[in-house]
Amino acid sequence: MDGTGAMITAFLVSAGLGAVIGLERQTAHDGDPDQYAGARTFALYAILGALGGFAADEYGAIAWLFWALAALALIIVSYVFTFRATGDWGTTTEAASVITFGIGALVWADEIVVALALTVGTITLLWAKAPLHSMARRFSDEDVRAAVQFGVITAIILPLLPDDSFGPFDAFNPREIWLMVVLVSAVGLAGYLAMRIKGSGGLVFTGLVGGLISSTAVTLGFSRMSRDEPTLRRSLVAGILGASGLMYFRVLVLAFVVAPAMAESLATPLIGLGLFVLSASVWAWIRSSRDTASADSIEIKNPLTLSVALQFGALYAAVVFIAKLLLDRFSASALNVVGAVSGINDVDAINLSMANLVNDGLWAVDGARAVLLAVATNTLVKASLVAGVGDRKALRTVIGVLGAAAAGAVVAWLVL
Repeated sequence: MDGTGAMITAFLVSAGLGAVIGLERQTAHDGDPDQYAGARTFALYAILGALGGFAADEYGAIAWLFWALAALALIIVSYVFTFRATGDWGTTTEAASVITFGIGALVWADEIVVALALTVGTITLLWAKAPLHSMARRFSDEDVRAAVQFGVITAIILPLLPDDSFGPFDAFNPREIWLMVVLVSAVGLAGYLAMRIKGSGGLVFTGLVGGLISSTAVTLGFSRMSRDEPTLRRSLVAGILGASGLMYFRVLVLAFVVAPAMAESLATPLIGLGLFVLSASVWAWIRSSRDTASADSIEIKNPLTLSVALQFGALYAAVVFIAKLLLDRFSASALNVVGAVSGINDVDAINLSMANLVNDGLWAVDGARAVLLAVATNTLVKASLVAGVGDRKALRTVIGVLGAAAAGAVVAWLVL
């Protein structure tokens, strides 16, 4: 760092950031005379970090190591005296002290944005002690196992699978199949954790967010949950319909990005269908306030098990194989058939394929009609999933709304 002014600024910024962290520690231990670290102490730790950076620039890495060890020694001594006075084994304040030293070093290295972000993050974590402890009390060993299982199927199994297609019609791609398993598992786990944190209202939010990724995954996960938790039927209905309604807008946005001409043909029917389904979701969400179940008053089963993941993986692979088998039996010009069959397991693929064909010269209306058939098929498949996997009595509203939406998509295809 060049210039006396820049050096002084670095020390002042370091002290300021350290003081903010120390202020949080001081207010968190208000009234505790044995609490050693406050705004002044943390400001000094940040200045030590900046001094370490200065020493490294002037005298090399050994000089920086000296200042780092000096700061660490101070932290250890302070911890020992605090422990003797209070008997508290906690090291949160000490860890924050080490981070503060690093923040000072970052400021000296002119990484102001990183230092500021680290300061905000540190303060947030320190402040969130009570909310995090309250949240932790809602979870059990089963919840931890669910998170671990999700980590296994995501971080261990998925990277090991080959990303190559093989078999008849190249229908089987292990990475792609397992990715859908991960997606469905993530939706189920998210809904499960949302229930633990927010009660039944968490399901509606999960459905809306999940609909931006895969409304089919939300439908399958929530339909399965309806069998075990019938008292949550209104929240599950709102979540499934919210995810399904967002699917129409997702298709329209993707089409607009790739082929605006095709999106123009799709706009009226897709917006109409989306508003219809989302209106039903809002109605169900308003009624879900009557659901008396909450994360504390109901026994919620872990939706994520390896057997369920394997079953869905096999089902998804079978659907993809059947779809590709049917596609192979028709010519490329049979766009309506291709659209209808493609919609069995995916809408985005046919949507993007038709958009690219429109850009290459295909009539926008022809591409839009193929997409509408895919949307109709996909909507009908979701209605069938609800009827076959879920509690049909609890989710009869979903079946009716999605059935009507599928019929509406067919009507739009006929008149387009």
